Amino acid sequence: MEIQTVRSDMMLPPRRASSGRLHSASRERLLRLLEAQRGPSSLAALARVTGLHENTVRGHLESLQRDGFVTRRRGEASGRGRPAWLWQAVRRDASSPYAPLAGVLAATLLRTSADPVGDAREAGRLWGRELVAVEADGADAPASTDVAAARGTVVDLMREQGFAPEPLDDHETILLRRCPLIEAASRHPEVVCAVHLGMVDGALQSLGVRDAVATLDPFTGPSECTLRVRASR
Repeated sequence: MEIQTVRSDMMLPPRRASSGRLHSASRERLLRLLEAQRGPSSLAALARVTGLHENTVRGHLESLQRDGFVTRRRGEASGRGRPAWLWQAVRRDASSPYAPLAGVLAATLLRTSADPVGDAREAGRLWGRELVAVEADGADAPASTDVAAARGTVVDLMREQGFAPEPLDDHETILLRRCPLIEAASRHPEVVCAVHLGMVDGALQSLGVRDAVATLDPFTGPSECTLRVRASR
């Protein structure tokens, strides 16, 4: 896998982690390197180009993922064992290459469906179940009745999809700092947000959680939505 390198004299000032601390030089260089790529990159390729140990690169990538700067997905299977993770920077200028398509689909659903919100949420449920299945990598999804554990899995899934989730201390609220479909959501929030809420529903169902309720309040802050996952009462 070929990696496009970054000239050191073109490096911009480092950005900050969610803790407020500035990125180290190596972490910022790794992030800039990912942003320069046209597609996702493997950990091995990034380690080879940067000269850093794979464990060091992995630690930086996981921190960047927690802070919403990068996402990961499984690569194609090419033999025995699990395929490697592929890492990609979150694009700030175009939050998702599928955003225009999402806008068209949302508008079509509004025009043709008798229940666009209900159909959008059901589509999201299918998406959520598929995400859990992919994360399980072919194994049965772990059944759990623990809402707290399921909420943690939902946070991980939302992070994988580029939402930059931030769980709050009340153990039910999750701030979604970014929306990968912000343009479509701003035009058709009732449909796009229903898909995202359905995704959470589907994930909870696949995890075996039946006593949880998920709600989503769109645009509770600039480019920010509020998701709540709590035990039903």
